[in-house]
Amino acid sequence: MKYDKVTIHNKLYFRYRHWDTVLKKHTKTIYGSTLKELKKKHQDFLQMENAGVSEDSVTYVAYFKNWLYSVHLVDKKPSTKKRYDTLYKKHIEDSYFGKIPLQKIVTADLQNFYNEKFESSGESIVKNIHKLIKPCVRYAFHNGLILRNFAEFVKIPKDLSQVEHTHKKIKPLTLEEHRIFVKAIADHKYTALFNTALDTGIRQGELFALTWQDIDFYEMTIRINKNHSCVQDINTNKPVNFTTNTKTEKSNRILPMAMRTKNILLAHLRYQKEELLKIGIIQTNETLVFGNIVNKPMDSHNVLRELKRVYKKIGIEEKTFHDLRHTYATRLFELGEPAKTVQELLGHSNINVTLGTYTHVLEKQKVKTASLIDAIYDTDISADDPATGYKLVKTNFW
Repeated sequence: MKYDKVTIHNKLYFRYRHWDTVLKKHTKTIYGSTLKELKKKHQDFLQMENAGVSEDSVTYVAYFKNWLYSVHLVDKKPSTKKRYDTLYKKHIEDSYFGKIPLQKIVTADLQNFYNEKFESSGESIVKNIHKLIKPCVRYAFHNGLILRNFAEFVKIPKDLSQVEHTHKKIKPLTLEEHRIFVKAIADHKYTALFNTALDTGIRQGELFALTWQDIDFYEMTIRINKNHSCVQDINTNKPVNFTTNTKTEKSNRILPMAMRTKNILLAHLRYQKEELLKIGIIQTNETLVFGNIVNKPMDSHNVLRELKRVYKKIGIEEKTFHDLRHTYATRLFELGEPAKTVQELLGHSNINVTLGTYTHVLEKQKVKTASLIDAIYDTDISADDPATGYKLVKTNFW
């Protein structure tokens, strides 16, 4: 690649001028603040050229597809790849917006596309689509393929009916349901899994990734540093199991283990060792704590199916596995634990996630604080004190 240096507005740039051998003239000029940036832009340009796509006529969807699979998804987790692949194929691939030539798109085109998607699919889908389109358009802009970033000032339509209900809808077990549920799973094949979820609030993917080296029975702690997921491969369409690092730094945590949980896991450890020996598998520190009968990752669909059977048997409204985590958090708030402590135990990235998720629980606890004030006073009505109806408890405040 031949390049030269030019000064524009007192700033030095590296420049590449593409010579079209057919037209016998320069048809493309690429600039870069650094040589590395110029080479990257040149590589992207050649990739488009080799694909037989003219920049003047390339549709948005053609450019987007190339960007998505060759650039954006290269370093993403399998679960993320599958999610974005599905989003692209369902909402962008065959859209009228995708058929518009990239260089002819203006903000109004994207706004109309979002408005129509909002009407048919809702605000959440539009937000997810924008999370993909925005970086794609920015990439095209920085690489000199378009003159303006048409996604920069687009507005995401809002569902006003949901404004007052922005907190997540969760369905934790009530305290009474909690007790009934624990009794019902005492002899269940997943008793250790369900009880550990209830007693620690660990996410399902984190539970499925636990190995025995993560359990410290002496210090009574559980270490969380990885996550399991099973996703459909976008190339083979077959389910593939993956164990990856946890999503955020806050998700890496060491949790205290209750004595009840310790006893449950010790019993599970002994039972698992015997069962694996029957099929010739030696239990080690790297053995999954919660695996299937041959100690491979569990199937979340099978686990949920069993959970639903338990709920149906005891007459409790059907809930998700994740609601066991919500139940744990709800109990902590009911016991008076500070929000910051709950955040750390749950592994939330910031306290706003915790406060937003458990708004309803915190509201109930706020009402109960009135009774704490009453506790300062003697609640027996006194005829000698008609002004208040209470007698102050003799308390040494200082």
